[in-house]
Amino acid sequence: MYKTDLATPDEIKDWNGIVSLCSYSEALHTLEWREALSASFNQLKPIYFVIKDDNMEIAGGVPCFIFQPIPGIKMILSMPWDLPGGPLIFPGTNIKDVTLSVIDALEKISRETGAFEVTIKLPVNCEPEIINNLELEGYTKNSSYFTHILDINKGYEGVWNDYNKRVRGAVRKAQKAGVVVRETENESEMFDFYNLYLSAMSHFGSTPKPYKLLRYLQISPIARLVVAQLENHIIGGLLFLHFNSYIRLWCEVSDANFLNYRPNNAVIDYIIKWACEQGYSQVDFGASPIERKGLVAFKEEWRAQRKGFYTFTKIFSSRKRKIWILSEPTLRRLYGTIQKFRIRI
Repeated sequence: MYKTDLATPDEIKDWNGIVSLCSYSEALHTLEWREALSASFNQLKPIYFVIKDDNMEIAGGVPCFIFQPIPGIKMILSMPWDLPGGPLIFPGTNIKDVTLSVIDALEKISRETGAFEVTIKLPVNCEPEIINNLELEGYTKNSSYFTHILDINKGYEGVWNDYNKRVRGAVRKAQKAGVVVRETENESEMFDFYNLYLSAMSHFGSTPKPYKLLRYLQISPIARLVVAQLENHIIGGLLFLHFNSYIRLWCEVSDANFLNYRPNNAVIDYIIKWACEQGYSQVDFGASPIERKGLVAFKEEWRAQRKGFYTFTKIFSSRKRKIWILSEPTLRRLYGTIQKFRIRI
């Protein structure tokens, strides 16, 4: 049998050591990610659990958050946005018993806090048995999400040779044009990057992440900001996350006036090369909206493979859920406006 309890202060201090023992853990599951979100969002309260067996030996961890966007409306999220969380289970455990233990802990927190639903987004590499157990326990599965994973175990030369020829041509074009790709922890360069990011989010009608979060991550040990520069002008960049064996390409932007210089290709190639040199095994290109066929095709030109992942939801109050559904579009528009206003100030 297993028991899932809130992590003690000592277990939180050693959180990265705990989750690193799960082969599919990544930067999203680290203590630094928890602290970055806590510092940037008043609406998110972290609740991190540890799973223990009968001998009180740790068998895994469960990072999640209580999300309260407006007074009286709360939900339990394994991870905000379209990002994977869920149980991070050590090898050799009984998956069914662990899953039942985790469900009991999350539903107990839901009842205690008055949350109207629990949502669990699972990593692409998690144990398939977790999926079956969640369905048996009354969780509704949404399988419409997918990401793209590039295996880089063959090393950079092998990965480079596998690229579609258009990718290699674009990288060479950026180099010949004088585009310089480099990492930076400079705050003024993050500011330039963030302005490009706001423009991109506005163009696609997406809600931007706050500047404070991106800056926090830029100087943290789990993230790096890579920019593409032409002469003295930053024309593109990407903030990526790294932990254990996993690289996640997260916030990517480019100046629409300089797309012909192929800054995105140059930056992604730089990160893949860095990941190969540092011994990482996978690069996750991130979730793609299914309607953005051009973005999907771009990722597949790098030979990244499409991988589906699942979201499971259990609703405890249909009335509160309806209130949230009706409120969410307005809150997203308001939040985006606030981020633009803050950066202008």
